[in-house]
Amino acid sequence: MSDDSSSTLSHFLAGLRASASLAIGYVPMAFSFGVVALQANLAPWQAMAISIIVFAGAAQFVLASLLAAGTGGLTALMAVLLLNVRHVFYGPALAAQLTRKPGRWSPLLAFGLTDEAFATAMSEATRRKLPPVWCVGVGLGAYGSWVMGTGLGVMLGAGLGGDDGVIGQALSFVLPALFIALIGQAFQRALWPVIAVSAVLTGLSLLWLPGHVAMIVGMIGGALIRPWVGVNREGRS
Repeated sequence: MSDDSSSTLSHFLAGLRASASLAIGYVPMAFSFGVVALQANLAPWQAMAISIIVFAGAAQFVLASLLAAGTGGLTALMAVLLLNVRHVFYGPALAAQLTRKPGRWSPLLAFGLTDEAFATAMSEATRRKLPPVWCVGVGLGAYGSWVMGTGLGVMLGAGLGGDDGVIGQALSFVLPALFIALIGQAFQRALWPVIAVSAVLTGLSLLWLPGHVAMIVGMIGGALIRPWVGVNREGRS
């Protein structure tokens, strides 16, 4: 194996290891989605297809609910796109933290760039520049755990969920808690001004704007202040 191939594999495996914290939250949350999807009268294959193709966390719950309510496919698709429009801002922010242009890794990076994967990458980026294949490892680990969790939910959910969706309700906190924990890592690494500005702007915007729009406002505010926040990459743990 050449040195380049060995280095690529090493970075990829490091990314997979970094995704372990995501898997801890993703598996139970995806399990919950599998249960909810069955309760919404979706077929098991439909629930699995949504996780395999869409891979959009909370937006999948919205999609399942809309489809169960008889919403048209185009309307449901537009709702999911609106919920995930914030991801448009993730790509450029992450690209600025890479050691080089992603090149052939671009499609995999884009597909795996969830909120939690982005938070993990940006937290790591406070210490060093990121090899693109490291980010691919994080995304692939997160994706695999999400699909596996959905499969477990589909297989076991019908027998354990019950008509009142106890399991789905009990696990509904997992993904938000995971994301808050990941943000907490960045908070400890001198990005608090960005987080504070984003949080304040989002909170104020919620007084007048829908949640997904308020989030975009907060993201834009954080992105604008980020160049003014100096982050020393040396000596950080």
